[in-house]
Amino acid sequence: MTEPMTDTSDHRIELYLRGDTYGSYDRQQRVLGRVEDLEAEGVVTDTAVDASWQRIRTPEQDSRDEALATYEEFGEWASENGYRLEPAFERRQRSYIGSDAVHDVVVFPMASLAVYEGSDLQAVFPCADESGEINFSVQDCLEAFESGETDWFEQFAPVTVDRASPRLTVNAD
Repeated sequence: MTEPMTDTSDHRIELYLRGDTYGSYDRQQRVLGRVEDLEAEGVVTDTAVDASWQRIRTPEQDSRDEALATYEEFGEWASENGYRLEPAFERRQRSYIGSDAVHDVVVFPMASLAVYEGSDLQAVFPCADESGEINFSVQDCLEAFESGETDWFEQFAPVTVDRASPRLTVNAD
């Protein structure tokens, strides 16, 4: 086994946990613990966590936590690099009983992770290749960091984003 990496340039991880999941709290906490360990061991320079994302977001809800703006940024990375966010992220329409209103919504996964190198979005997990046949999970990313497999990240091309800090509210737990 390769030693964990200690020089990651300027890798930063943003971890997004859905706050409305049931029966997944322990799994989310294990992911959170692994992300925190990466920062504590100096494998990544910084981490940020948001556990307030909800399963479904509409544009009307975006003003509270900018989840859809972050999703659009993730989508830009995916389309520019030949990846897809589906099936983990799902975009669809939602209607309401007793109303003619139909809203575009995004269904977020239980946990998602964005890896930045400097100001570039390096990769988003979970994701899939364009064909949908090869999937990359949050676990895959964490295992690559933990085992020091820096070459693994070369398959993902970065996209420069116009923000230096996360669009999330950092939990101070």
